[in-house]
Amino acid sequence: MSTKKGEDKKQDRLTEKAREIWLAGLGVFSTIEEQGEKLFNQFLEKGKELEGKGESFEKKAREKVDSFSKYVEEQTDEITREVSKRLNEWLPAVMEEKVQAVMDKLGVSSQNEVKALSEKVDKLTAAVEELTKKLESTNQ
Repeated sequence: MSTKKGEDKKQDRLTEKAREIWLAGLGVFSTIEEQGEKLFNQFLEKGKELEGKGESFEKKAREKVDSFSKYVEEQTDEITREVSKRLNEWLPAVMEEKVQAVMDKLGVSSQNEVKALSEKVDKLTAAVEELTKKLESTNQ
């Protein structure tokens, strides 16, 4: 009989624990039912706050990205202008040097050399004409 009594006590304790768990579950359900709408509204407000902060952050981030993009574009334009300016200053001189080097290798005279030679020929022609006139006047 003593085992029967012990088993009955175990059964009673299990039944009591099951009843306590059941009551706790009912308490949770009741509390959720009572507090549910209040919690939902609190969560809703928190969500709106976070959404506002997110939109504010997004707006600030977008402004920074736009500002940085504009800065990069301005810097790119300025660098492009400066490079173009320097190329326009530098390239003709380099091209002239390279062309002159090729012409020198080919034995072609430069424009300045041709001009100088032309001036010398003009002077010589004038001198020959003058001498010819003097000779003709002395021969007569």
